Amino acid sequence: MPKIFRTSVASEADLKVYVTKVRFEADLVIFETPDAWAAEAPAIWTYVDIESHADKTIYFTEYRWEADLVIYKTAVQPDAGWVDESKAWLL
Repeated sequence: MPKIFRTSVASEADLKVYVTKVRFEADLVIFETPDAWAAEAPAIWTYVDIESHADKTIYFTEYRWEADLVIYKTAVQPDAGWVDESKAWLL
């Protein structure tokens, strides 16, 4: 969890997400992997092409104020995790 389906239509999304370039502004630091079996924690994301295979459908927003969740992408898996755990219910 979570397997993510990306949509280009905001109204189809379960969650609107903004990607920040500043780690301390994020609610969640994520690690992206192409391995669906490795996506076993909320901070480890994999993307799927079929919406019915996804745990969540997300829309990436251009502006922070439009987002339900602000993420920061890390290249180091152990660095992934919640910054603001009050938003954990979203995933």
